[in-house]
Amino acid sequence: MNSIFASRALILVSLAAAVSSGCTAGIPATTTPTFVSTSVPAAADTVFVASDAWAPVPGGVFELFSVGGASQATRLTFCLGCQALSAAPSLDRTRIALRRVVADTNGDDRLNDLDQVSLLLVDLARQVEGSFLPGGWSNSSVDWASDGSFLIHTSSPTGGPDDLYQIDANAQNNQPLLSTPTVRERGARLDPAITKVVYERIEGVGAGKSEIWVFPSNPTQGRLTVGGVTGEALAGTLYLVGSDAGPDYSPDGANVVFRRLTSNAVAGGAWDILTVPASGGVPRLIVSGPQFRSNPDWSKEGVVFAESNLATGGTDIVVIDPLSGARRVLQSFGRGFTSGAPRWIAGIAG
Repeated sequence: MNSIFASRALILVSLAAAVSSGCTAGIPATTTPTFVSTSVPAAADTVFVASDAWAPVPGGVFELFSVGGASQATRLTFCLGCQALSAAPSLDRTRIALRRVVADTNGDDRLNDLDQVSLLLVDLARQVEGSFLPGGWSNSSVDWASDGSFLIHTSSPTGGPDDLYQIDANAQNNQPLLSTPTVRERGARLDPAITKVVYERIEGVGAGKSEIWVFPSNPTQGRLTVGGVTGEALAGTLYLVGSDAGPDYSPDGANVVFRRLTSNAVAGGAWDILTVPASGGVPRLIVSGPQFRSNPDWSKEGVVFAESNLATGGTDIVVIDPLSGARRVLQSFGRGFTSGAPRWIAGIAG
């Protein structure tokens, strides 16, 4: 198998079987939310990011914002009791695949990635949403194909290890690309040519040292990075120190950016940002230091990520040029406020 298109052909052949077996996600994306309202990004905004910055004091649930056009972030979602984790853009500025938590399913009094995470198609302009996945599924990542026709996601229907799936943009034809009961696949991203997927791979069903892998390569999926020196677990996550996570392709598909966990001594862990040739090679460090950094997202404008600001005690949304190292801050959230991983709005990603 040499391409995602090849796997799509196989999926289409087996569509009738998928429908009869209950694999299809069935809630249309035109259901009006009962307790959610939305807004659209400001015209000049370039990045989606989830943050608690809407609240008077830090520590509230995350809502989705757009940033980059002005000093003031634009709040996009208004959902009582919901935790918006991240959003993957479609081909326009107003449709997103939204990852959201609405219940503390693991009983730790927090709404986060370790709970059951819903994957929703949300039209911000029309204020309508629908589920991409059937009830009971939990999602750990999602990415939209560059032609807008389908998405890949890493999810679990049972609460077990996440597997790699593909689903059409109309929330139909949800099918596995990998099925590995004792391996977790997370953080999946498509290359611009829609020929392969880069993702995190964690051996075992619990916390482990994550590596970056590629599916498919030739002739099958293969390892791209081996991580750093292995250390202790980062509390509240599935990662051991030394893990590589959050990969994304460069706009030309020639390189991959990712983050590496170097210490669990700071809140959220200290993460470096690195790049590596997509065909394999020695990783190159582009951002380092004892600070939290989120999963990066790479576009023609540069690599964007959230970074804790040691001077202010808040969080900055940072863009860095991976070649020159030049950096700029798109948005600063004040002391104590945090954010998830930012994603470039559609039209910026190419």
